[in-house]
Amino acid sequence: MKFRTRFLLLLAAGAAALTGCRHEEADYDLPSIQIAGQFTVDSETKKASVAADKDLTVLNLSVTATRDWSAEIDWDADEVPWIAVTPEKGLASDAPQSVKVTILDNAGYNRAKQVKFSINYDYKTLSISQSGEKGEEIVGTLENPFTVAGVNKFVRNLGSDVQSENVVYVKGIVSQVTDPFATNTFGNGTFYISDDGSTNNEFYCYRIMYLGNKKYTAGQPDVKVGDEVIICGKVVNYKGNTPETVQNTAFLYELNGENEGGEVTPPADATGTGTVDDPYNVAASLAAVKDLTWTSNDNYQKTGVVYVKGKISRIADNGTYAQSGTFGNATFYISDDGQEGNELYCYRILYLENKKYTSGTDIKVGDDVVICGELMNYRGNTPETVSNGAYLYSLNGSGGGGGGGDTPSGDPAGSGTLSDPYNPAGAANAVKGLTWTSNTVYDKTEKVYVKGKISRIASGGTYSESGTYGNASYYISADGSESGEFYVFRTLYFGGEKYTSGTDIKVGDEVIIYGALMNYRGNTPETVSGESWLYSLNGATDGTGGGGGGGDTPGSSSVSFATNADAQAWAADTDGTYGSGYATTAQGLKIAYYKHTSSSNPVAPNANHVRVYKNSVLSIGSTDGKKIKKIVLGCAPDAGTTSYCFDMTGLEGGASATADKSAKTVTWTGSAAKVVLHANNGQVRMEKITVEFE
Repeated sequence: MKFRTRFLLLLAAGAAALTGCRHEEADYDLPSIQIAGQFTVDSETKKASVAADKDLTVLNLSVTATRDWSAEIDWDADEVPWIAVTPEKGLASDAPQSVKVTILDNAGYNRAKQVKFSINYDYKTLSISQSGEKGEEIVGTLENPFTVAGVNKFVRNLGSDVQSENVVYVKGIVSQVTDPFATNTFGNGTFYISDDGSTNNEFYCYRIMYLGNKKYTAGQPDVKVGDEVIICGKVVNYKGNTPETVQNTAFLYELNGENEGGEVTPPADATGTGTVDDPYNVAASLAAVKDLTWTSNDNYQKTGVVYVKGKISRIADNGTYAQSGTFGNATFYISDDGQEGNELYCYRILYLENKKYTSGTDIKVGDDVVICGELMNYRGNTPETVSNGAYLYSLNGSGGGGGGGDTPSGDPAGSGTLSDPYNPAGAANAVKGLTWTSNTVYDKTEKVYVKGKISRIASGGTYSESGTYGNASYYISADGSESGEFYVFRTLYFGGEKYTSGTDIKVGDEVIIYGALMNYRGNTPETVSGESWLYSLNGATDGTGGGGGGGDTPGSSSVSFATNADAQAWAADTDGTYGSGYATTAQGLKIAYYKHTSSSNPVAPNANHVRVYKNSVLSIGSTDGKKIKKIVLGCAPDAGTTSYCFDMTGLEGGASATADKSAKTVTWTGSAAKVVLHANNGQVRMEKITVEFE
């Protein structure tokens, strides 16, 4: 206890001693530098500005600094100093120090520089601009071309993918050659230039024409690393990270001091409204796509169907119709004057009458053409037709047309029902406003009927060629020609079933397709993969003459269809006797299943089957009162070797239904317009329903 008391007394005495020795903290000023004169320093930017005329000027100012200071001017390597600061440095002092800034007279262009007064911890900047005898310097002209560093700075200030309004001249040394003139089939070249010939701070000269703004011809000097060149053309900051020439708008003005003159031809005035009677000229087509966005090959904006008139300026390698072989299309450029530059790229366009080329007059440079189709701005910098979305409307004033407007393939007809199916043009018209974002995100129609004649079959596209997939891919048109086609993509066989045997398709067959439609990639009307099937083939509604897919009225005495969510348009439904559930209408039948006395609530059909839980009911009735004599349910297998097949008790329509687990079926026979079956013995999972009528 005595030890603890003595320790506390010592601790108190020590604390008192420490308190007695404590002093008040002195104020502390941060290091700083101040400049003063006939100007005002902005406290936030730490900058002041003065303007001087072209004559010799002396500025008197004062510097006050709490640390040693210095004045710095950042001169370019080839720049002659024209500002002097006296003295250039000084010691720390509470008193202002007098400083003179001398600005030499200026017989040249307007100029500007900054003087930085610094103590490392703090600084102030004096911006000096001086008028010159020659006034404002215009950079990028033939007389005063950009340096590579200068054009790179100029281009980056334009913003991402923004082109210069006018052509500019750029002087530099070739640092890399990626596509020599001598080996390029289009007569242009691609290379890099820099100010010193190194691969640092380069500018990309992309697909530029040769001297005189002409195509390169064999035997002329090609560019090589180390050559001194001047480039003329428009420039762009491609994707915001690559300063380069705008494709097809630039040329090699000078090569090692030699030039052949030449200039970039300004585009024609935009004319036309894009109709068949008043087609766009090429300048108007370029303006129409200028602001369209391109994110990827799957995600881009495009115009509607328009007409564009121009002259063929060049043809892509193997780009004529005859050279395309079985594809029957062509790829070429058109411009208003037939010259290379200010061009529209006509990419994989079909022949006259919107058909594949098989024979006839082929294209050549200088031909007058009218193109019909959709346009896009590929990668945000290449105006072109949408691949396979355009055709040659006329060639040198002749042509078979091919239709026009939003449905160039003919007049839309039909309402999409079994009794009034769409024609191919009507199907295309039904999807034209649908959006497509990706292979998993897109709009689609309800299931509809489309009638036409098979005009061609995709490679390996018949049912028998598809193997275990059991589907087919082919094109249909109103008359069986390759004009005005609609794409039937991976469509199932009769009843929404995979093909295993039966009559296969061939060119010329008349078919009716039943299923959902989409506008693939926003430019290809077609059936949704796996969500359509063959309803009729040359009048027959099954592989030997009967049966078919869902619809408005029974197409024969026997109908068969899949029941899954993709095959039928199921919707929530309630019955006054049997409670809540789901129902759909197909083949003139209303099919429904309800909770009834089950302990489980009904669930919507999935991609494979319908679940009728134990003690739920299944209701099948004809919509027009026609008598049913037989119902066969195709059951889904369970995790074992059996199936979800159980006997079902008849609640309406008389007889009960009998399960055959080995055959995976539940069968009812009788005579009734409506049958209600009670799943009192176990859950029944249906993949398919076949109904026979009396």
